[in-house]
Amino acid sequence: MKKRILIIIVMFMLISITGITYSLYTNMIKKEIPISLASFSVGVERKDTLDIDLSDLEPGSVNRYDFSVLNNINENMSDVSISYNIVLKTGNYMPLEIKLYDSSNNILFDSNDGIRTEDNELLLKTEDVIMPYSKSVKNDYSLEVVFPENYSGEEYSGLVDYINLTIEATQIIQ
Repeated sequence: MKKRILIIIVMFMLISITGITYSLYTNMIKKEIPISLASFSVGVERKDTLDIDLSDLEPGSVNRYDFSVLNNINENMSDVSISYNIVLKTGNYMPLEIKLYDSSNNILFDSNDGIRTEDNELLLKTEDVIMPYSKSVKNDYSLEVVFPENYSGEEYSGLVDYINLTIEATQIIQ
């Protein structure tokens, strides 16, 4: 028992000495470097409400929600190039068919492409989109939410679901 206590005391002393020795060899250099900041602007323009209330959906409903992503806000254009993607999360409690279209009517994702998160949410995500800083860019999108008519049974009444749409944007370092 005495040996164990002695070993613990010796280890504690070694750790303490090492910490002091480390601090003796630490230096700090202060230098002021001028920094110029670039403006980073990403905006989402809503052509229709994106407050997606799914409680009013009935079997046979087809709802579209239009929105735009742009690299300027109130005429203040971004000074840096931007990479962004659109992320959609839903509880997927209702048997909905969800599709995201770009302005050329190409499907960017649909509910069959999703993966499940740790919280059992359905996660849908677009590929990265690049917006250069050299010109004003506006990308239009349309989210389509369909509640198929064949789910009109009583077991589907009263279901509540949600859709969380997020634009994730980062600066591109060149």
